[in-house]
Amino acid sequence: MSDFNASGGNGQMHFAKTSSFTVEDIYWGYMVRSGLGPSIGVVIAQAASFFLGACLLTAAIGILVLPTLMFDGDIGVMRMGAATLFGAMAAYLLWFASRGTRAELHVDTSVGEIREVICNRAGRPTTVGCYGFDTIGGVFLDEREDENWATLVLRYRNTAQTVCVAEGTEAQLMPLRDRLGQDLMVQAKTTRSRAA
Repeated sequence: MSDFNASGGNGQMHFAKTSSFTVEDIYWGYMVRSGLGPSIGVVIAQAASFFLGACLLTAAIGILVLPTLMFDGDIGVMRMGAATLFGAMAAYLLWFASRGTRAELHVDTSVGEIREVICNRAGRPTTVGCYGFDTIGGVFLDEREDENWATLVLRYRNTAQTVCVAEGTEAQLMPLRDRLGQDLMVQAKTTRSRAA
């Protein structure tokens, strides 16, 4: 009997996939957090940036603390310039390495805009893209042919440019698609009524 229950539980888990995204309501709207991990390219780029940034920072400090006896005349100006250049490059590379990897979509219904945001490792957000509700041409599901998995995307105006909102099964994405569509429609009606 226990074997039957265990196999039945496994069968249910096969049919009910957990969603890879979460929706959090906030006073100004809601946030959609994608549960997908970062791509391998981003991880490698951030690791390389951290290594190069640490090397450049060490070089900048090393140039500054070298004894002045090793240099003649006006070399001090060149030393300061090289240390500043290395320090600036190190700061940029270390900033990129500490930047987060997971994008969030902030749907701000109070001002009528959608923001693509990446939070760094300390939790501070950086806005990557900002789109007004009036610039969104459509909300639709992009289904994959090989598996039961879809991507919810926003189309920017009527162009080929899209913004990925979340991934999951069609049943998981339909309520979010309907909510986004309703928010975009309500905002468009409000804008028209103000214009009239």
